[in-house]
Amino acid sequence: MKRRTSTLALVATALVATAPAACTSSRDPAEGSGAGRPGAPGTPGPGGVSPVGGGSGGSGGPGTPGAAGSDGGITPAPYVHFDVNHVLSTGQSNSVANDAKPVLSTSQPYDNLMFDVGVMTASGCDRNGCTTYEKPSSFVPLVEGDRFFDAVETMSSGLANEATKLAREKYGKGTHDVLVSLHGRSGNNYLCLRKGGCDWWEGTAYVKPFEEAMMQVADAKAIASAAGKTHAVRAVTAIHGEHDHYAESGGYDYFPMRTSDGSGTLADYGHALEEWQRDYEAGVQAITGQTVPIPLLLNQYSHWNDVPHTKIAFQQLDAHVRSKGKVVVVGPTYMLPYSNDCLHFLNHGERWLGEYFAKAYTRIVVEGLPWEPLRPTAARIEGNAVTIDFHVPVPPLVLDTERVVDPGSYGFEYVDDGASSIAITRVELTGPAQVKVTLATAPTAAGKRIRYAYTFNGCAGPTSLARGNLRDSDRTPSQHGYDLFNWSVHFDLPI
Repeated sequence: MKRRTSTLALVATALVATAPAACTSSRDPAEGSGAGRPGAPGTPGPGGVSPVGGGSGGSGGPGTPGAAGSDGGITPAPYVHFDVNHVLSTGQSNSVANDAKPVLSTSQPYDNLMFDVGVMTASGCDRNGCTTYEKPSSFVPLVEGDRFFDAVETMSSGLANEATKLAREKYGKGTHDVLVSLHGRSGNNYLCLRKGGCDWWEGTAYVKPFEEAMMQVADAKAIASAAGKTHAVRAVTAIHGEHDHYAESGGYDYFPMRTSDGSGTLADYGHALEEWQRDYEAGVQAITGQTVPIPLLLNQYSHWNDVPHTKIAFQQLDAHVRSKGKVVVVGPTYMLPYSNDCLHFLNHGERWLGEYFAKAYTRIVVEGLPWEPLRPTAARIEGNAVTIDFHVPVPPLVLDTERVVDPGSYGFEYVDDGASSIAITRVELTGPAQVKVTLATAPTAAGKRIRYAYTFNGCAGPTSLARGNLRDSDRTPSQHGYDLFNWSVHFDLPI
C-alpha cells in the first residue's frame, strides 16, 4: 500500500482581540444564539452524577426539536443501498489532525475503505496549501497513518468504523462499507476551502481543496464502476471555524462575502455553510448522477483560545436551524481530549469525534431521520427563576461534573442590560428535558439572556476551555469504549 509522506504545516494564527457575540432573533430560540468554548476531556466509564426523570437511557437517536427524544411522527426516508458509501472530509488543522499522535487505528475491523494513496490525496503541502493531487488507482482497507509532520490519527477511521458498527448492530444492515477521503488544509478559511477557492499566494500552484474533492469523487466513482460496484457520496464533514473566528476577533471579518457564483452576498459564516452544502451537493451530483442528498455535517466550534467569546459557534447553530437537515450540527466538542494549546484534538479526541459524527451519519443516512443535537427550544422567566426547555436526544438530562470540570454554575450565565450583574445561586434539573436556573434577585432590566458554555477564561491546559456540564443519557455503544453522550450545544438565548 502506498502511503504519502509529505508534511502539512498545521498552524492557526491567533489574533488576540475581543470579539462580541452574535445575537440575532428568531422564532426558534436556537437561531441567533451566542458564543461557546472548548472544555475538559471526558473519560470513558460511568460517572457519579444525578439525572432527573425515569428511564436508563438507550441508543436511540434524537427526535423533533422541542420533544424529549421522540420522533414526532416523522416518516423515515427509505434506505438506499450503495456498495461504496463515500464521505468527503474538509476543514483546517483539526481536520488533518495536527496533534493526533501516535496513530491508533492500524487495522481495519470491517470492510471500510480509503484510496491506495491514503485518506488524503494531496502532497507537496505546506501551511498554506498543497501542490499535487496524487491520483488513486484502487481502494484499500481504511487505516490511519497519513503523515503531516508525523503520522497522525484523523477522525476518518472513527467515523467509518462506528458507522459500520451501528449500521450492522443497531439498524440491521448486512453491510455498509464507508470510503473516507480527506481534502482539508491547515489554516485555511472558508473562502479558500469553498468552491473556486482563493488566490492569496501568487506564484504558487496549489490544488484548490474543493476541486480536489471533486477529483476524489470522480476517481472513486471510476474505481467502483470498474469493480462492478455502486457508489454515492453520502455526506461531507467539516471540522472548521478557527481561521474565520481569529480573523473576526482580530478585527478583520471576511463577511459579508460574495457568493461563490458571484450572484449574491453571504451575510455571515452560517450562511456560508449553507452555500458550502449547496455547492458540494451540486458538484457531486453532476459527477455521480445520484439523487440522494448530501448533508454537511459539522461539529460546533468549541475551541477558540484567544478572546472570551466567539460568533462562529452560534452562526453554525443558526445554519443548522435554518437549513432543516442540509447543514447539521453534530454537537460541541468541549468534552473531548485537547492538547495544551486549547485548540487541537489529541489522537483519542480525533477518533472519539469521528464516532460522534458516525452517530449523526447513521441517523440520517441509514435510519432516514433528521439529527438534532442536545439544544434549547425555549426559555422563560418568572420572578428570579429561569426555566429552559431542551430537545434531548435520549432523556433524561444529566449534570455531569466528572467528565467535564465545572466552570461554575455548570456553565450557565445570566446577563441583562442592567448596570450590575445578577449572580446565579442554583442550577437544577426539573424534568427529563428541563433546567431551572435560580438568580439571586428577580431582574427588572431589559435584554435578559441565558447563556451556556459561553465564556473562555484563558488557556491553562485542556480542562480550562469554554464548557458546561449538561448532557443526555445516550448509551450508544462505541467501537472503542468511549462515552457517546450528547452534550449541550453552546447557546445564548433571549428570555
